[in-house]
Order: sequence, then structure tokens, then C-alpha cells
Amino acid sequence: MYEIEKFIDGPNKNLKERSIKVLGIDLGTTNSIVSEIIWNPPEPPTCRVIEIPQPTEAGEYISPLVPSVVVQLGDDKIWVGEGAKRLMAFPEKAGLYVEKNLFFETKNDMGRRKKYYRAPENLNHASKIAGVILSFLMEKATNFHTITYDNVCVTVPASFQINQRRDTLLACKYANINLKDDDLLDEPIAALIDYAMNNNMEDVFSNRKKIKCLVFDFGGGTCDVSVMELGKDYERKKITISELSVSRYHRLGGGDIDSAIVHEILIPELLKENNLSRLDLSWAEKKKGLEPQLLGTAEALKISLSKEIDKLIKFNKYLSSDKSQIIVKQPSIRCKLGKREFILSNPSLTAEEFEKILSPFIDTEFLFLREDEYRITQSIFSPITNALESAGVKANEIDFCLLVGGSSLIPQVKMSVQKFFKNGKVGFYSNYLDMQVAVSRGAAWNSLLKFLNGKPFIQPILHDGIDIVTEGKKRLNLIPPHAELPFPDENSFEKITLYVPSIEKNVQKLRLEIVGSREGQTILNEIWKLPVIANGGDEIILEYRITSGKQFECRAYLLKSPEEYLELTVENPLVNVVNPNLTYLKIEEYEEYLRNKNGGTRYDIEIFIKLANLYGELNQYEKAIDYLKLALKKLNRGDAEILNLMGIFYERLGDHERAEKAYIEASKYSSWDGPIFNLALNYYHRGNMEKAIQLLDNHIKRKDVPSLVLKALCLGGMRRIIEKNEILLEATKKANIENMSTWELEWLKKAAELLRDEKLKEEVEREISKRSDIKKYTQDNVLYPSSEKEPIN
Repeated sequence: MYEIEKFIDGPNKNLKERSIKVLGIDLGTTNSIVSEIIWNPPEPPTCRVIEIPQPTEAGEYISPLVPSVVVQLGDDKIWVGEGAKRLMAFPEKAGLYVEKNLFFETKNDMGRRKKYYRAPENLNHASKIAGVILSFLMEKATNFHTITYDNVCVTVPASFQINQRRDTLLACKYANINLKDDDLLDEPIAALIDYAMNNNMEDVFSNRKKIKCLVFDFGGGTCDVSVMELGKDYERKKITISELSVSRYHRLGGGDIDSAIVHEILIPELLKENNLSRLDLSWAEKKKGLEPQLLGTAEALKISLSKEIDKLIKFNKYLSSDKSQIIVKQPSIRCKLGKREFILSNPSLTAEEFEKILSPFIDTEFLFLREDEYRITQSIFSPITNALESAGVKANEIDFCLLVGGSSLIPQVKMSVQKFFKNGKVGFYSNYLDMQVAVSRGAAWNSLLKFLNGKPFIQPILHDGIDIVTEGKKRLNLIPPHAELPFPDENSFEKITLYVPSIEKNVQKLRLEIVGSREGQTILNEIWKLPVIANGGDEIILEYRITSGKQFECRAYLLKSPEEYLELTVENPLVNVVNPNLTYLKIEEYEEYLRNKNGGTRYDIEIFIKLANLYGELNQYEKAIDYLKLALKKLNRGDAEILNLMGIFYERLGDHERAEKAYIEASKYSSWDGPIFNLALNYYHRGNMEKAIQLLDNHIKRKDVPSLVLKALCLGGMRRIIEKNEILLEATKKANIENMSTWELEWLKKAAELLRDEKLKEEVEREISKRSDIKKYTQDNVLYPSSEKEPIN
């Protein structure tokens, strides 16, 4: 029997009046699940996970787990769930194309402006895909009958930002589910509620009134962490839960482990079996063609091997075993790319290979994100430590850690978390299905509790405080950490008075900078052009609030001119996406531009080249080459700049033959010496000195410093030392340091090093340093407001 009374706030009239029906929906990245609670007091409530019929080519498939995959077959036939997932393995056979009529893991696009430009209007955004999934779940859960539920709750990652939550609410609206902000429940809280309902919590409390708890939700698409404080009133037999912090949003999940298996084990084996080299297939063919067809096999290998390892651990045999001999296999698979077919006869995975793949995911030292063009790798302890730091709690102060999400069943993940929280109890679901459905069941219990109590079961709080930066870079706190939301009360604003700095006259603009109290991350940084000229001591009124949905709003005005004010809204003040550096932001901007232009045209060649260079900065050379190939296709002719850049990227991948071919082709389309110089450099790196010198002598018209130094390097490689030094001296005599580019200066520096000319080397280094391309951010000289009114001289 569930002890629902321990969560109810006193007597409730709804308990005796009628039957109560509520739903909880886990709208997951990988799978979605629905749970229902029916309560006919005084009988105990019953919670069940609903088995959902799903269409497949082999007939109806019934399971509580509904893969979050949507396909459109024809103009009006849409499949959701298992059948859609199975078609992912053979997309071309079914005429499916990613983000056109095949959609999966679109939860990662919630809150973004990204549109699926090839998709029909009803499927062209992540919120619409989520709406289709929710509609399907509701229809199947009610068996197409009109059933009125007293309350519905939908879960989201705890780290979802306001724009992501807003898209989730929009998806519910598309599915005719009317939800308020507080009907969205954080997934870790849902899991904890379910665990509390199904387990005796006495062992966890051990006669303590309060304990600190961390919920680690490692699902298929996200890694979500929440730190909470659990309280127990022993006299009233009540349990309370308050949230202390959540991790930042991490697009990290078990699917990334599957991708690692695909790209580190399965694709290399497929290439080997089909006599292909690494670059015989393009980035798009591997990422968008092979990966979807192999992910199911990778996931099956992961689950099967995890079960085998778990079995060996229980019998104390795993640690002493030869990991290379612990192996699991899957049936052979044929992958299609257009008319070509490739076979992978014996997909397999050893424990030794699996541990190598898992190593960066469970590393406690290196927590930073690593991303290549195929997948993301990051330690699960990055969101864990982030949430702990935000809560001001140390790992050894955690009394209870709850593991949820299918990926936390991986034995190495479980063991590493247990080792990390060695002073606390670690709870988990031993049954795979219970682990998968815990969040939806918790959502159903929350839905019931909200209906009974008339308010959210968990009080939303602001995990960090919010400050305004004032004169002298001092900070003034606006909202304290852990403030209950909304702040202040609903539909009202807090108000403070600031001042124009006292020594200033004729002030026309001020800087409004709002930051997080703990880490100082920028929430907003705006230049306010004042409606009238202000002078020192003039009063500024700042009104502000933060909603229950964590949206920060503020407005500022001069007291002497209140009718004209600056009004600002920030949708994601304190929860950030991990590592969104400037390069990634530029890439997203350019790719969104191309999506809005249906993939771009021949007039967007510069955008393709910029994207290639940006991916090159990230060392994602295969993806960079794909953009350059696309640019050539759009241009429908050769281009020296594009082909030369392709050669450089092939070189960095170690494919000297393809690089040579690209440089030769580039030289046909321009009199520019760049491709020939790079070709000579290519020959030098491959040890073909004579061919490099021949190119430099016969085809480089301008005997500049770089070509002379490269020739000297080739002569040195042939042990023609006297000629080498003569050429180097010739290069230094030609040098005009002030008029040389930074690239040319680097070659001159090489010449100085080879001649051991320290004076010349220092002179070149000074010049490089002086004109460094590193751009330092400097704020313009705009005043901050003052928090105090100072006497005016």
C-alpha cells in the first residue's frame, strides 16, 4: 500500500467525494512513458504504467516504452514509437530522411529557433514533434475514449531553461493538453517521489529530521542532476522535499555511449570488412547514413554486455576475468547508402573495448566536454559536481544518492557513482523496466498530490542569487540565493533606487549589468540610452521580478521622467547550456541561416566556407570537408580557394594522396601560388624533396620568404647543407618585417631558428606579438549606476 498520506497537507475534501484520475507523462529523449493513478477512497490508490499499442510493419507491438521517434509515411500517415524506430535502421528502403520525414532525439532541439526546413508545416519544429508524440500517447492511453483527468503532469529535465519549458507547454497545447507552468515537473524530483512511494525511507533518514539527497538521472539523451533536502516530521508523519540546485543542461546520455560504439567499434569494422579506408565514405554518409542504421545494434550490444558484466560482478568473477574474452554478439546487418550495400557480418563488443569507451564518461578528473563531428563525450561527474557546487554541498555530505534512467544500469556507471558517494547510501532500481518507468510514475503521483493539495508539491526556488553591478564594479544583491518563486509575490515587482554617479554631468547613457551572485555569469548587459539628459544624483528606479517559471523581468526609469522606461526580459537567467563557446554559437547561426534558405544556394558559398573554417577550428575536419564539397556542388564548378582548403583539411587528417589531388585541382582555377606552395609542402612532409623543389623552382613565380625557407628545408632533408644556408640567408635579406603578413613572419622566424640568429628571431617575435590576432574583449566606457547617493561637490 502506498503511503500517500505522508505527502498530503492535512484533511482534503476531494478524498471522499468521488473517484480521482490523474496522468503522469515522461516525455523522454529516447522513450516516452505514461502512468495513470486511479483513486477511489477509502480504497488505496492504484498506479499503473499504461501499455501502449504501437504500429509496426509486423503488426501491433504493445509496450509501456514508446520510442520518441516519429516518421511520416505518405502525406497523412504518421507512425510514432517502435515501428518508427525499426524503420530508422533502413531509412532509404522506407524513403525516410532525417529532419524531413524521420525525427528522433528532437528533445535536444526544444527551446531553439531551429526549424526542420525540409519537413511539412506540422512537423517543422521540435515542439511540434513533441506534440505529435503527446497526442499519440493520450490517444492510446485513453483508447480513443473521452476520459477526463483531474490533473496531468509532464516531466522535463530539471536543467531545462524557460524557453525549453515554454516549448514543452506549447507541445502540450498542440496535443490538446492544457497545462500551467507548475504542471511541468523536473524529472529527478519525479524519480525521487516514485522511489519514496515504493520504498521504505526509514533507512535513508536513520532518525534524522533532514537529509541531503542527490538524484542522478542518466537517461538516453540527457544527464540530469538535482540536489535536494528531504525533511521528515516524525510527529505528523510527513515528508517534505525542497530543491537546492540543479545541474546545467547537459546534452549527454546513454545515446552518446551508443554513438561511441558505432564510431569506435562498428564503423571501423564495417570499413575493414568492405575494404574501405576511413575517408572513402564522407562525414554525411557515416553520420547521417550509417549511424542511424547501426545505433540499434550498438544499443543491443551495450545492454547485453552490461547484463553479462553485472552477472559476473554478482559472482565476484569480473575483476579477475580476461576482459578481452568477455564478448557479446549481434546478428549480421546490411547497411545501405543509396545503391551501395555494406555488410557487417559479426557485430561484437568485448568488455575490454567497452571499458575503453566508458573511461571518459566516468572520469572524475577530466570533466570538460569533448566533441568531434560525430559525437559528444563528457564525464557524468561534470553535471554531478556542478550541481553539488551550486548547492554548496560536498560529495561526502550527501546522505542518499538515487540512480535513475536506463543508462545508470551500466555496471561501471553504478560502481563509479557508489565510489564517489562512499559516505552515503546509493539507491537504485534493480529492475530495468522499473528504472525506465520511475519518472512517469513519479509524475503521476505528483499530479495526484497537486490535485489534492491545490499547489505544486515542490516549491520552486532560485538556485543562485541575482545581483546588479554598480559604480566601481561593486555588486548589489537583488534576489537572494534559494529565494522561493515567484519573487516577489505573483503579479508584483520588487523596487530599488539607484543614482546617476554624483560627479557626472550631462549623462546620456548608463550600463545595466545583471549577474549571478555565485559565479558572476552575465544575465543581461545592456546600454541604456536615457530619454533625457541626466546629472549626478538623479534617481533611477529599478523594478524587477522573477516568475515561477524562472523568467527574469526588469524595467528602469529616471524618477524625473517615469513615462519613458527601459524594459527587459531574460528567459534563462541562471541555467546555462554547457560550453556554448563562440565558435559553436557562430556555427549555429550560420547553419540556421542555411536551413532557412532550404540548404543554401550558389550565392551562399561564403557561408559554406565560413562553416568549414569554423569546424576546422574545432578539429572536425571531415565535417569541414563535407561543407566544402557541398559548396562545390552548389557552385557547379571548381574553385581554387575551396579546393585548396579541402587539401589542407585532408592533410590534417593524414590523407596526403587526397590532399595532393585537391591542391593540383585548385591550381587549375587560379594563378594564385597558394595551392602549389601547399602541394610542395605536402611533398616535403612525405619526404619527396626533389619533387617539392621542382615545384617551387618551376611554378612559384614570386620567390618570397616562405617559398625560399621551404626550399631550404627540402635541401636540408637532402643533406645539401651549404645550399640550404645560402637560401636561408637569401630569405632573410628579402625580409621586410613591417610589410610581411603574420603567416610570412612565421616562416621568417623558422629561418632565424635554422640559422640560429637570435637577434632576428626576437625581432620577428616582437612584431608577431604586436599585431597578434587575439582579440581581447574591452567594454566601451559607459558608466554604471551608483547604489548610493553621494554629496555633489
